[in-house]
Amino acid sequence: MTNRENEREAEGLWQLAETVAIADDRGKQINNAVTFRYADGTVTLRMLSPKPGLWRSEDDFYKLTANWEGDALYYRPPFGDFAELAIFEDGRFVNIGNGVKRIFERIAEDDVVDWNRDILNRRDLHDYGMGVSG
Repeated sequence: MTNRENEREAEGLWQLAETVAIADDRGKQINNAVTFRYADGTVTLRMLSPKPGLWRSEDDFYKLTANWEGDALYYRPPFGDFAELAIFEDGRFVNIGNGVKRIFERIAEDDVVDWNRDILNRRDLHDYGMGVSG
């Protein structure tokens, strides 16, 4: 499947549905995404700031630039380099690491877990120039 086909098929709202133990995690670390949206070359997801005093959105959700490398979907966090979000395989997203495979399923807006409902709010693409002086 080409990147363009992945992009079209992957559009939508995704939520963690199942976690299974695996023997080969490819030495990767899993991320903590539970619900995310991929649309129009962007990823919207919840990110908690690891450092007190670092700028953050009001609801910890961000609409971020996305990029495909083969079947892997990457996103660019507010203050960092691109990071792998998940692999698109067999019509769904999976995230592998720490000895587990996290399987995401496409969901309707009504199916978002309550504590992630703010993902449904309209938001602008994150301003990556924020905090840059000069």
